[in-house]
Amino acid sequence: MLNQQKVKQLSTHLLRKRLKTPHDWIIASGFLVGFIYSPFWIYRILVQTFNGSVSSVMLAVGALGVYFIWQDRRQLAKLKASEEDRLLGHIIVISGIMLSPLCTFAEWSQRLIWIYILIGIAFSSWGFRFFKLHPISIFLIVMGLFPNLGIFAGTLWRIFTPYEILERFMAWAGSVGLRAIGQPAVVEGKVIALPGGAVEIDWGCSGFSMATIIAAVSVLLGLFYRQRLSKVAGLVIIGIILALLGNVPRIMLMAVAVAYWGDESFRFWHGFWGGQIFTSILITIYYYIAMAIVKGRSTKVKA
Repeated sequence: MLNQQKVKQLSTHLLRKRLKTPHDWIIASGFLVGFIYSPFWIYRILVQTFNGSVSSVMLAVGALGVYFIWQDRRQLAKLKASEEDRLLGHIIVISGIMLSPLCTFAEWSQRLIWIYILIGIAFSSWGFRFFKLHPISIFLIVMGLFPNLGIFAGTLWRIFTPYEILERFMAWAGSVGLRAIGQPAVVEGKVIALPGGAVEIDWGCSGFSMATIIAAVSVLLGLFYRQRLSKVAGLVIIGIILALLGNVPRIMLMAVAVAYWGDESFRFWHGFWGGQIFTSILITIYYYIAMAIVKGRSTKVKA
């Protein structure tokens, strides 16, 4: 009972010490919205990570943006928001708080309203100049919070490319690989047929999700090691190509499994553990390639 009283007294003291002005209370209320939403996001990130989603990688991207801003905290402390910027920021934060109860129905709406509130917090605390000084950091934070980036990227791909082009290409590539090792594979559309069975390459097996993850990791590595944007773009391209090429052996393995080894073997390689094995191998290979490129540049600079 005594400890509870001490904790209560300490909390009250900290609140009174830190929250002295209306601005402080508005900012604290804005952060409270993110604090309330965060347990749901953490749960979703854990679940989606185990299912091979890009969520945990994008969280690291957002954390890198926060880290870049933290490194520049001394300059940030000197920024002062004008009265107009502070008023605009307060309007954004308060309207975001008022809208937040209406955005609890889905994760994407929660994240969008949190991004909206963070923009208001930045405006009211540091003014418009903050956005001019930290464009890359802001971009990383927004990408880290952006809802369902992998789904968004997939939707754009399917809008601007021919119908099932990636699935059909992967089926063709898998059949070429199978014939190269002596298997009489026949491809029709997105179906690979062997004498003992056939496997259909749907969107989830197209390699797009893995390519999205590798692309996000490429951006993370490139910016963390302060590479030029052209070098970051090169890392992204190499990563995407490697992800798509690495998906071909998995398709070949699943086709062999469904044709000769039975349903249980197919479910293993098509399921969580099979996906994690291939993902681990692919990311390990990519990491060493990317680090060789990054360190090669660093060596040239030092020389």
